[in-house]
Amino acid sequence: MKKIFLLLIAAMVISCSATGPQITTGDEKSKSILAALDSYLANDYSWADTLYSPEILIYINSVEPVDVKTNIAGLASHHELFSDISIISPVGEGGAYVQTTNYNNDAGVWSHAWFVWKATGKATGKTIQVPVHVAYKWDKNGTIAETYLFSDQAPQLAEINASQMQ
Repeated sequence: MKKIFLLLIAAMVISCSATGPQITTGDEKSKSILAALDSYLANDYSWADTLYSPEILIYINSVEPVDVKTNIAGLASHHELFSDISIISPVGEGGAYVQTTNYNNDAGVWSHAWFVWKATGKATGKTIQVPVHVAYKWDKNGTIAETYLFSDQAPQLAEINASQMQ
């Protein structure tokens, strides 16, 4: 009887773990996020046409979304305001850390990127480092339906203000 009870518990643990969230880092979704970040560094945004859903909602430290054109213009402005832009690992070596989680429920599939954004302001000459977290929600078509960016915008805003004073 004891063995049957232990087998039932083991079966329950195995079935629960098989249906829980599945986390990957080398999958195609994670790789596409890394490729988009590399393209951003090259000031190339052609990835947005294929990666983003036409109905994408983009939230940048806000509960109000911006459209794709506004988002791309903001990203491109980084290259006008800063030099030596890089994305570094929050733990030291390499670029961004990206993982994709399939929740196997209504929460769907999300990719998350964590990195430190580093750049030197063209107006001030100051090098800044900003920790960043971006969450990407994938839709059933394999495109990104929602994006949430979380970071401290104060250093970038200070550079914008300095550039406007010149």
